[in-house]
Amino acid sequence: MVFIGEAPGRQEDLRGEPFVGRAGQVFNGLLDSIGLTRRDVYITNLVKSRPFIGRPPGRNRNPSRHEIAACMPWLDEQLAIIQPQVVVTLGGFALRYVAPKADLGKVHGTVIDHEAFVVVPLYHPAMARYGRRWTVTLRRDFKRLAGILEGGHRRPEN
Repeated sequence: MVFIGEAPGRQEDLRGEPFVGRAGQVFNGLLDSIGLTRRDVYITNLVKSRPFIGRPPGRNRNPSRHEIAACMPWLDEQLAIIQPQVVVTLGGFALRYVAPKADLGKVHGTVIDHEAFVVVPLYHPAMARYGRRWTVTLRRDFKRLAGILEGGHRRPEN
């Protein structure tokens, strides 16, 4: 299983590891809630370096379409090498990489069939900082993910 986030934040950029800042703490708790650890999954980002605005260290910003396009070959290669059965997208940017027309608000916590794997779109763990409602949604969606994994969901054979 591969988790795809948006881009490294400041802490991730400093440490060279994904999800080690505040969102990473939430992510670890969500993984733990379904009996997984970081060793059980592969974690990567759509964009490979931190997009920021202002003078360094600056503030995080959304990646541009040019930055996304420049990094897509690396993510494509990662997925080709790993050949995951399940790809979990964290946030809208990562979802649009695999399902460009999907609306995260409508499909989070569901299964989307992709030609190479199944996609489970989830909100980004950073959403938890916006209130209890988002934390509840994230926990519920991770429970759905656990159910998908326990059910052994496989792509339909063609």
